[in-house]
Amino acid sequence: MTAARSTLSMESLFARVGNALREGARWGLRGILALAIIVMAGMIAVVTAAIGLVIATVALLLRLTGARSVSMGRTKSPRTEADGITLDAHRTARGWTVE
Repeated sequence: MTAARSTLSMESLFARVGNALREGARWGLRGILALAIIVMAGMIAVVTAAIGLVIATVALLLRLTGARSVSMGRTKSPRTEADGITLDAHRTARGWTVE
């Protein structure tokens, strides 16, 4: 017994090739989209790291130069005896000391 052979028409051949190309294009577009997402995530990670390094550098420079914020309670003009009692405070290893 021999297997029955079907004749292959040009229309069915073109349909198969067209379907294969369509499926290949779908997989290709999915791959490109996945690659674009990975690249964007990497770029965001690099930018975030750069911003963090800039913030750390500025904080370190402020710490080393001794710049203090205004909210720490320092005044520009010292009080005199005419204003009332003046307390002198300075920082020690155990905290603040008032004299």
